[in-house]
Amino acid sequence: MRRRWLTLLTVALLVGSVAAFSYTERLKLQRSPVGVARFDRWLSPECDCPQATVSLSFLLRKPERIEVAVVDPDDNEVRRLATDARRPAGRIEFEWDGRNEEGAVVPDGPYRVRVRLLNERRTIVVPVDVRLDTKPPRVRDVDVSPTTVAAGEEVEIRFTTNEFGTPVVFVDGEAAERGPPGRPGERRLTWETLVPGTYEVAVAVEDRAGNLSEPAGPTTVLVGGALR
Repeated sequence: MRRRWLTLLTVALLVGSVAAFSYTERLKLQRSPVGVARFDRWLSPECDCPQATVSLSFLLRKPERIEVAVVDPDDNEVRRLATDARRPAGRIEFEWDGRNEEGAVVPDGPYRVRVRLLNERRTIVVPVDVRLDTKPPRVRDVDVSPTTVAAGEEVEIRFTTNEFGTPVVFVDGEAAERGPPGRPGERRLTWETLVPGTYEVAVAVEDRAGNLSEPAGPTTVLVGGALR
């Protein structure tokens, strides 16, 4: 009797395993009920820039009751965006300001969107990161040359930065020119002088999240008639 019971139990476990495997394989072959995601990829909640909030959208293939949340890399919920919301098929859009339920900015790092389909009793984490970054780049080793030029000539600005970003030339404290985005390391750009005078020239870098470094290396540049 005991042997028969063990045999029946073994057969039941095998049948259950095969059924579970078949179900998993069928899920793999089905199209995901959550389609193409369109996320703004960089976020800096306290910057005075467009990246202070991000747009998050995904395609819902059929009408559903959904729960949507932003989660950290450990799948911990940091902000609920929708609770038991009935939505039609189509593109669903949300915004997130990088803050938790209490209104505090969450730590820097990658975040994803978790969608719970309440009718299907299924949970999907959209495999697209939104990276929250509140730290501005660093700029050092600034060299501005030549420091005496005629109006219309170019001044070359060399510097080193620790982040991918867009360099910005500051002249007398005002942003005057932007260079092309580039990788971290040694960079250079030029400023075309136009009007004679004495100017304080510095450089800053704006990263992909919109954080702007402090202008570094103010250097006095004499242009044209300022030498007289």
